[in-house]
Amino acid sequence: MKLVWTTDIHLDSADTEARNTFLQAINQAKPDKVLITGDIATGTTLIEELKWLAKEIDVPIYFVLGNHDYYESSISHVRSTLRSWLDKHSNSTQLSWLDIESAIPLTETCVLIGQGGWGDARNGDFLQTPIRINDHRLIKELTGLERPILQQKLQQLGSDEALELKKKLASITTSEKGVQEIIVATHVPPFPEAAWYMGYSGAINWIPDFTCKAIGDVLLSFAEQNPNIQCTVLCGHGHHSGVVKMRENLTIHTGPAEYGKPAIAKDILR
Repeated sequence: MKLVWTTDIHLDSADTEARNTFLQAINQAKPDKVLITGDIATGTTLIEELKWLAKEIDVPIYFVLGNHDYYESSISHVRSTLRSWLDKHSNSTQLSWLDIESAIPLTETCVLIGQGGWGDARNGDFLQTPIRINDHRLIKELTGLERPILQQKLQQLGSDEALELKKKLASITTSEKGVQEIIVATHVPPFPEAAWYMGYSGAINWIPDFTCKAIGDVLLSFAEQNPNIQCTVLCGHGHHSGVVKMRENLTIHTGPAEYGKPAIAKDILR
């Protein structure tokens, strides 16, 4: 089984030449499945871009959403609209939004799950960092909030995502027999050690918005309680790549990206 993984493709910033190059790379890779770990487009263009991907790529496409996928819209509107569209076209599209899916078997011993995550303002010092990201002015639910209230909102978003991931992991251990590896797709790095920039990770001013501690805590707990199951986490968000092993059975791959040049992050063979 060959899974092509890509992340932060930002199709809204890619011209025709860049799109064609991207499709050519995927077709040449001859994948069985394609995985996208968020930042596909914006809240106003997401569904159109997903339609384009489904039309141009003739294998199942699995995806989670990233923060950019809510830009110029709202979290609630994007999620409800996307779910409604997928429900209506479930018989005619190979698109699967992993946030609302249970475990996807990839091989007899390996399954795929996903949860988008959120920069949840728990790592670092959110109230003191000088960093200001566009999420907090381009996503309706996060706009115009005083910093302490914004922090609470982000922490709740992270907690909600972590709870859903915890449920999926628990379901695997109770209902999926013989699983030896779980590939976890998420958008936001779950640990400071996985938030990379130019070969370094864990920049103190950036990690409040570029890590999801709530999901990291769930992954650590699961890995420690299930030492015989390998957890391979695929994420993006920061556009710089790196690999970190948090436990013997918990490895996080953070994928590279460049605006205007969607590309394959990694071929995964199982």
